[in-house]
Amino acid sequence: MRILVVDDNALIRLGLRAALEELDDVESVDEAGDGQAAVDRVAQGDVDVVLLDVRMPGRDGLSVLPELVGRTTVVMLTNTDDMAAVNEAMRAGAAGYVIHGSLEPAGIGAAIRACLAGGRVVSGLEPWVSPADPPPPPAAGVASRDDLSAREAEIMDVVAQGLTNTQIARRLFLSEKTVKNHINRIFAKLGVTNRAHAVAVWLGTAPGPGDPGANGTGMGPGPLVGGAPRP
Repeated sequence: MRILVVDDNALIRLGLRAALEELDDVESVDEAGDGQAAVDRVAQGDVDVVLLDVRMPGRDGLSVLPELVGRTTVVMLTNTDDMAAVNEAMRAGAAGYVIHGSLEPAGIGAAIRACLAGGRVVSGLEPWVSPADPPPPPAAGVASRDDLSAREAEIMDVVAQGLTNTQIARRLFLSEKTVKNHINRIFAKLGVTNRAHAVAVWLGTAPGPGDPGANGTGMGPGPLVGGAPRP
């Protein structure tokens, strides 16, 4: 993944860059200090994801968002928890809205992958719902959150934070084999074949099994077959 971090706070940009560069599937992390710089950088055509702050001097995140959507995937990453800003960003095409500190770096990586897979991610706020634009119904054949057992839901919450099977096993005091068996059942119930799509279904909306992006984007783990990566 080629990521652009856009924030007027240089310390935030530096911290995010250092954390994101530790993730295995991150190819590069660039920085921009304001909205116009972000527009100029994305125009070069080699940015997969923009992590965009809302409030910045000059052109802020919301004002440049329409110029970024369609060229790249945009995830708002900000301290601004005002619901009017959330609504405006999501309606303008942002794929996610994450409040600083609500996710660990691995969780931010998982959120990015989910958005690249076609999902919507909101973290640090109540799930975003607009009376004028209710979320679409689940795709045919895809289970809802209520179809998972309490243990499966617990595991899926941890998967969404970006933890590996080993880390999940340690946190929940389970064997790795038990974790893998649970995740295989979760994938079957959600109608997905990889972690990115599972997180997209779990945290928001996602394309159905037959839609483009339903089986991943090449950025995250591949399909669960044969010797492919474990879920």
